[in-house]
Amino acid sequence: MRYKDPDIESSYHTSTIGKTLYEQVLKLKPEKIVEIGTLHGYTTVIMAMALDELGKGRINAYDLFEEYPYKHPTFEGTMKNIERYGLSKYVTLAKKSLDEWLEAPEDFDLLYIDVSNNGDVIDAVYAAVKERIAKGATVLFEGGSEERDKVEWITKYGKRPIRDAKTPFRVIDPTFPSLSMIG
Repeated sequence: MRYKDPDIESSYHTSTIGKTLYEQVLKLKPEKIVEIGTLHGYTTVIMAMALDELGKGRINAYDLFEEYPYKHPTFEGTMKNIERYGLSKYVTLAKKSLDEWLEAPEDFDLLYIDVSNNGDVIDAVYAAVKERIAKGATVLFEGGSEERDKVEWITKYGKRPIRDAKTPFRVIDPTFPSLSMIG
């Protein structure tokens, strides 16, 4: 299945991040993707489209779903979005928080993080997986641009901007809200 912007609720429709994420999966050819923060499944579907084009690979996609106190999807709704695109054979969907995952990180070739990313989150992820990165794994995450660090909730809740993280990263798609890479 070639790239097509999925008709799934996402703030990424106004950016090029979906296409960039798809292209990164094609380039990196990961056997195992871990996604934390799948929301309605937009990025899950995009990465699964790329795996379908490659003809191999799996995604373990995690979210808190109904347990997240702010904007959240339902588990059932997200699974229906993935099934609507005929990509469920590539995806295992489960409920798990980033903190739970960081306690016992599973192996991966590509890790995609889209939670309430801030400097502390990115540094915690890097600390937990830097050995895997040293062995060739890649981490992609939402945010990293100067514009993204100026979102209202970063200041309102006293969160450390991503650009202040100690983790070495580079922005690979600067369109808001931006996409960055470690590894």
